[in-house]
Amino acid sequence: MVEGWTNLSVLIAGCGSAGKRHARVLHSLGVRDIRACDPVPAQREALAEETPVRLYESYENGLASHPDAVFICTPPKMHIPMALAAIEQGAHVFSEKPLSYSTGGIDQLADAAERSRRIVMTGLCFRYHDGLRRARELLDSGRFGRLVAVRCLMGENFPSVRPDYRSLFSAKYSGAFDLTHEIDLAVWFTGQPVRNVLCLAGCFSDIGIEAPDTAEILVRFEGNRIANIHLDFFQIPRRRQTELICSEGVITVEFASWNSCTVSSCQRGGDWNDTSFATQRDDMFRDEDRAFLRSVIGVAQPECGIDQARTSVEIIELARKVAGVDVLEPAIL
Repeated sequence: MVEGWTNLSVLIAGCGSAGKRHARVLHSLGVRDIRACDPVPAQREALAEETPVRLYESYENGLASHPDAVFICTPPKMHIPMALAAIEQGAHVFSEKPLSYSTGGIDQLADAAERSRRIVMTGLCFRYHDGLRRARELLDSGRFGRLVAVRCLMGENFPSVRPDYRSLFSAKYSGAFDLTHEIDLAVWFTGQPVRNVLCLAGCFSDIGIEAPDTAEILVRFEGNRIANIHLDFFQIPRRRQTELICSEGVITVEFASWNSCTVSSCQRGGDWNDTSFATQRDDMFRDEDRAFLRSVIGVAQPECGIDQARTSVEIIELARKVAGVDVLEPAIL
């Protein structure tokens, strides 16, 4: 089947790991006019070795080629300015998560997108993870009653993942707050506006980074729902768990690796039902990119828009302020 997006032109801004992944996935979905830009020649060349693309040395030159859509895979402080520039050129925008680490500029972006009728989607890719989607289906079935509490845990050992970790942006500014997927999952599952946020964060381990290596976030949502989110950058072994605690049972999702997942559930008066299955990391990105392309060509409603991405940014901003670590990153010069 020939999809309607095969003739779209797509510019990928940022040729790091996220840019490489989206280029690979877009090519597998049938997009043939893929362009990429990055100020670092080695990054551009590495992406081009994996996927057929047309390369540009700068974002400005890439935008001047008038792509139909732009994938922004750069550091968070650049997302909104780059998205605004893309919209001004008439392109639809896919921004990697988080949309920003500050709510400043989000209203301006929303206004620009509405005026130009351009789509802006944020890469909230875990909403497309097979295990988490299965949990959402169980929750929506109503068999587990009303959702009362969400518990999310994400921990991994930064030195093991990136031996050069001390030189990275995350080590200096964002720290554990860089693990934003769990924050979005709490937002996605509760589906309610935020009422208030509490947080404790700081350097509690011995890995020696400047930014917080641990954050404990409590969020109270409207609708009498609460979330507890634990994030850390020192834990061994790596763990990722999501629990949905309902009035008539519990649903859990666990996947420490990208290759396997276990969804467990138990209803009142019943036994635990465990389902384990294989997963592939690219699958959720493929579904995510497909959803964006379908919205661009007008055959589906946009998903993961600005308003949905904004809530996670608000929680991070409030959590950092409450914890006394509200200086997240240097200003854009």
